[in-house]
Amino acid sequence: MEAHLDLRQRKTRRLLVEALAQLLVEKPFQELSVVDICGRAMVHRTTFYAHFNDKQELLRYLLDGLEQECIATCLPQDPERTPREYLMAAARNAFTFFASRRELYRACLNSGADVQVHALEDCAAQELCRLFSEPRFREASPSMDPQVAAHFYTGAMLSLIRWWLSSSQPLPVDHLLANLEQFIPIL
Repeated sequence: MEAHLDLRQRKTRRLLVEALAQLLVEKPFQELSVVDICGRAMVHRTTFYAHFNDKQELLRYLLDGLEQECIATCLPQDPERTPREYLMAAARNAFTFFASRRELYRACLNSGADVQVHALEDCAAQELCRLFSEPRFREASPSMDPQVAAHFYTGAMLSLIRWWLSSSQPLPVDHLLANLEQFIPIL
C-alpha cells in the first residue's frame, strides 16, 4: 500500500490516519473537516492535499489499512487445524480484533462507510473460498460449494460483529463463540 512512499510521506500519512481515527470516535465523519484533521495531525492543509484529494479518500485509506490488518490478523495461518478448529479460531480472532478497535469501528459503521464494509466482506470471502477449496476442507465436506460456504460464513460473521459492535451491552466473546459452535457443522 505504501511501498512507493518515502519515510517522511509514510509518517505524514500515519499522522493523518491516526488523527482521523481519533476524531471519528469524538464526532461523526460528516461533521469533520480537513482543517480538523490537519489540526489534530499537526500538518498543514497543503500537506494533506499532497496526500489525499479529500477527507473521503483519507477515510477509504484508513479503512483499506484496517481491512488488510483484519485479514492478516483474523484468518489463522496454521495449516494443521481441522476445518471446524479453523473456523472457530478465525471467529475468536475476529472478535478479539474488533473488540480492540470497538470505538473506531462503531464510528466507521456510523460514518456511512458501508461500501468499505462490503469490500472487507468480499476480501474475506475470497480468502475463505480459497481455503474451502483446499483438500482438507473438500475431504471434510465434498458436496459443499466453496463460494457459497465462504460467502455464508463471512456474511454471517460480519453481520454478527456489526450487531455486537453496535450493542450498548455487548455479550461476552465466550458466549458468542459457544453459540457459534452450534452453527458450524462438524466437519
